[in-house]
Amino acid sequence: MDSQAIDAGTFRDRQRDQWNTAARGWRKWNEWLDRATSHINERLVKLAGVQPGSRVLDVATGYGEPALTAARAAGPEGAVVATDISAQMLAFGRERAAKAGLENVEFVESEAASLDFPEGSFDAALSRWGLIFEPDGEATAARIRGFVKPGARMAISSWGPPDRVPFLAIPMGTAMSRLEAPPPPPGTPGPLSRPTPEAIGGLLEGGGFSDVGVEEAEINFEWESPEGFTTFIKEIAPPITALIEPHPPEVQEETWAAITDAVRERAADDGTVRLSNLVLLAAGRA
Repeated sequence: MDSQAIDAGTFRDRQRDQWNTAARGWRKWNEWLDRATSHINERLVKLAGVQPGSRVLDVATGYGEPALTAARAAGPEGAVVATDISAQMLAFGRERAAKAGLENVEFVESEAASLDFPEGSFDAALSRWGLIFEPDGEATAARIRGFVKPGARMAISSWGPPDRVPFLAIPMGTAMSRLEAPPPPPGTPGPLSRPTPEAIGGLLEGGGFSDVGVEEAEINFEWESPEGFTTFIKEIAPPITALIEPHPPEVQEETWAAITDAVRERAADDGTVRLSNLVLLAAGRA
């Protein structure tokens, strides 16, 4: 990835602000998201080899996943360190951990590229749709590899190509077309920046992980209406809102309306919108 096409520091600062703002939406939608994505959390934890007593690192945990799933698997004798760039997302993660009665999770505010732990501190590492937002993903993966014990595994996820991830592609494509927005510079991180097995597996391989394998999974999202879909995207998807927000209010309103109309074409007779989305899961050995 050509991360030199963007300024990494500015990009991370912008992401921090965006995800802090989005934390309110993630609070609102968290139970809905958990129901739809729990099988991804569980699979990542299994691919990373988390066992009772494991010490686990979760990078870019957001509101605490798959950290909380890993904490349950590691049990009271194990421990999870969950890191993220957003203080507001971490605050919600702490609330979720407390509500779940999980006392073996520590939340640390830090960008992924600046993490610093003693060599060999962890038995496993995770990142659910996290490292794909890092401007220097391979270097960050290499940094994480130093924190885990030799032979330990790291498991990460990405979304597939746009035509297989309609919940993102429909609003993003509609907004870019409506606003005549140019494509992002080569190497720009984001939710659709690692859409192939070669791209997501290459992130781990570029970080020095071996025996890298990639598998596919599906996530089915369902909303009660096209309007509900648009509300969801507004509230939880910073890359899309960041594209629309710089424009005048009337243009923003027209763009969101166009997104609603676009997804309406995928609605069932009863108005519900159900979209199946491809997830890629990669795992490798340190």
